[in-house]
Amino acid sequence: MSPDTADGIVVDRSANTLRISRTYTAKVERVWWAWTDAEAVTRWWGPQGWAATVHEMDVRPGGRWRFEIAPVDGSAAPVRSIATYTTVVDRRELAYDDVFADAAWRPEGTDSFPTSVTFTSTGDGCVVSVAVSFPDGRALQRAVELQMADGYAEALDRLGGLLGGPHPTKEK
Repeated sequence: MSPDTADGIVVDRSANTLRISRTYTAKVERVWWAWTDAEAVTRWWGPQGWAATVHEMDVRPGGRWRFEIAPVDGSAAPVRSIATYTTVVDRRELAYDDVFADAAWRPEGTDSFPTSVTFTSTGDGCVVSVAVSFPDGRALQRAVELQMADGYAEALDRLGGLLGGPHPTKEK
């Protein structure tokens, strides 16, 4: 296995993309809910030891998802992001342009990172595939150095814990 491929993670330097996938035993409806319900997202989004706060979640083309993640122990400042949905196909695909934001929710001037999340039913479960595109090799390398792939992997592992847990009352 190449150093760029591990645990369902592919760093494609020729296309400046990061791809990661996970298979869950939960049905696609439950997995979709976990990606589109603000309360659910706060329970799994971000790497281990980090907590997510969702400030806005308007899941429709043109709608925004504003969130921040911060280490539970307070060892670093929160990371804020604004994602603007470009595609929403119920229980099949979410696509959004993601950009880092400052404390006043203004984009920090960095490039946006188009992200696509697909949900594929496997009959007895669901495969989630995430693809993040970067404007150039330098931006991809920075994401690799910041361990973005590891953060996604940990978040998707946390999602697995949520999906295996009790069904919340607000599930869609």
